[in-house]
Amino acid sequence: MTTDGIQFFMVNPFEEPKETTQNVYQENMKKAFNILMKEMCIPDPEILVEDGPFIILINCEGESNLIELPDYEFKFLKTKFFDFKSDLIKLSLYSYYNVKGIIVSGLYRDQDQYFIKLKKSDS
Repeated sequence: MTTDGIQFFMVNPFEEPKETTQNVYQENMKKAFNILMKEMCIPDPEILVEDGPFIILINCEGESNLIELPDYEFKFLKTKFFDFKSDLIKLSLYSYYNVKGIIVSGLYRDQDQYFIKLKKSDS
């Protein structure tokens, strides 16, 4: 409804507002996070840590930093997840590797590269 050049929007207080744009973004952000976690969670890692510590390298230089989803127009950056979701990443890594008898002894950054150090649990 327009009056004197001012546009008014009528809102029904009994209807729940629909924020589809934000919901779509959050769903796709979760998908991108899961893709990053799959990159860091190695299947059968026990073999890799038998002889000593093993380091996973996540390269975030240039195009390697992008996480593209096939049905979403925007791209997510791995570095943003490491910067803003590092606690969740650490918790997820610890949860994944602990049940396999592996300790995540560190998550380090050197410029655009991230290192995850794994070692066999003593127990």
